[in-house]
Amino acid sequence: MRPDRLMSQKPTDMKKSFKQVLSLLKDYKLKLIITFICAVISTSFTVISPILIGKATTTIYDGLTLLYKNQGTIDLNMLFNLLILASILYIISAIFTYLQSWFLTQISTNISYSLRKRLIEKVNSLALKDVDEKKRGDILSRITNDVDSLQTGITSTFIQFMTAIITIVGVFIMMLSINVILTLITVVLIPIAVLIMSFVIKRSQRYYKEQLNYKGQVNAHIEETFGGQDIIRVFNQEEDSIKSFKQDNNKMYEYEWKSQFYSSLLGPIMNFISNLEYVVIAVIGAIFVLQKAIMVGDILAFFQYIQNFTQPIQQITRVINLVQTALAATERIFEFLELEEEDDSATLIIDDIYDAIIFENVKFAYEDEDYVINDLTLKADKGEKIAIVGHTGAGKSTIVKLLMRFYDINSGEIKIDNVNIEEINKNSLRSMVGMVLQDTWLFNGTIRENIRYGNLDASDSEVEQAARIAYADDFIKQLPDGYDTILNEDTDNISIGQKQLLTIARTVLSDKKILILDEATSSVDTRTEKLIQDAMDKLMENKTSFIIAHRLSTIKNADKIIVLDEGKIIEQGTHNELISINGGYYKSLYNQFEAEGFVS
Repeated sequence: MRPDRLMSQKPTDMKKSFKQVLSLLKDYKLKLIITFICAVISTSFTVISPILIGKATTTIYDGLTLLYKNQGTIDLNMLFNLLILASILYIISAIFTYLQSWFLTQISTNISYSLRKRLIEKVNSLALKDVDEKKRGDILSRITNDVDSLQTGITSTFIQFMTAIITIVGVFIMMLSINVILTLITVVLIPIAVLIMSFVIKRSQRYYKEQLNYKGQVNAHIEETFGGQDIIRVFNQEEDSIKSFKQDNNKMYEYEWKSQFYSSLLGPIMNFISNLEYVVIAVIGAIFVLQKAIMVGDILAFFQYIQNFTQPIQQITRVINLVQTALAATERIFEFLELEEEDDSATLIIDDIYDAIIFENVKFAYEDEDYVINDLTLKADKGEKIAIVGHTGAGKSTIVKLLMRFYDINSGEIKIDNVNIEEINKNSLRSMVGMVLQDTWLFNGTIRENIRYGNLDASDSEVEQAARIAYADDFIKQLPDGYDTILNEDTDNISIGQKQLLTIARTVLSDKKILILDEATSSVDTRTEKLIQDAMDKLMENKTSFIIAHRLSTIKNADKIIVLDEGKIIEQGTHNELISINGGYYKSLYNQFEAEGFVS
């Protein structure tokens, strides 16, 4: 699925999103049943209590009438019993309200935990090309903001919807028991409310979806801005960065304002209808009392029931925005979860290389672009060091991505020990490969933990030995906490060159059969480069290695150098063989670099 499809302008498919929410709830049937029972008990007792208060009011009214006529007094015993019973019902109702909230919070928290776990697993199971296509900030927004919106929606709205429906049904029954005509006047509110809510939902739902989409865009921009602060400032691009951020932020503001505006219309409209009903019921109720068709206490109870009847409808209108946000978030979450996972159906397991790696007439293009690799044929015997040179965009890094099956070729074959790599399990294939890239990847943790990432079972002495081979041991020991020094979140408390040394130490520790060094020494000084090159030569003994470098000094000792241009091999051989070709690409490149001091 392409990013532009993920950012589509279509409104949320509410029916589909609602089914997706139900699919998340199906594993919690027992807790949902208990929650429902608690809601029924809590709401039922709340509904019954006003009729008792009404009877207590009637008792007081009748007693005062008798006192006025000197024919009796207030039945305090009856009054006391009614008030005690009403109080007990309210207390029990409060207890069961707490219980339903407790169970529902458990359910929503478990769903939130499960969804974040599934989303992270999805990221790790997607094909690398799909991960590359997505903006990291948008993915993070789905994992954090959207899951939070869904959790809030389940916790807040589920209770309120369930309670509201039970309350409406219960109150309707109690109102009928008091007076049918007054009840029919009151329930006119329901179709009016439904029509209003339908209108608002239809107009506002697409705005909730776009609000979340642009929130993802804003998060992506913030992440890029924090990560590239040094570059932004060096090139004086602060104003352009702010301008770009404002565009996305303004769009997010626009859709958020529109969604909130439509939702906010519901409250005032419903309040107006509710207040109008109070006036109508008060007038008609007064007439019924004068006609002795209804008791004073009953009319008081009926007023309480009107409030109990309109309140849940108003409650539903207030949480409509939460519902719409939750449904839009659900669609975005499942939109990502439904992306096709990387196919790894091959079952062949390998643990070593015995012969050679062969690229045979390989062609490859990214999407519908022109071929990046065009009819490439290459053989790397076991233990050979293959250097790949060429201008930017010639296809150097693409070759190693194809070898690890981050992308699948369009035609041709890549074989290990004469076996097509498409028959080899991807995890098995990749477990054979150790990589040192130009862009280092270290995480927030100790230096020891970052090196041990190459082999989680390695002992402390093995970690330190790997650091010594990579010439990282000296600078590590000069740090205040040595190997226990904690790298911060951006790992900017050590230099770029030191980061590179740590990634090299990690690769040394992993002891893989195939090594890929993509500009591995690009960020270190010349002296350190020579030391690392010696370590790499030792590291690459009996290992098949692919070296991508612009500094030609790092590849002079390679067993074979291939020169790429537009995805084709235009020259290949040893350094001495290629340098002897008059007018050759490699020779001209070497002479240029030598003149500029990049070759030693």
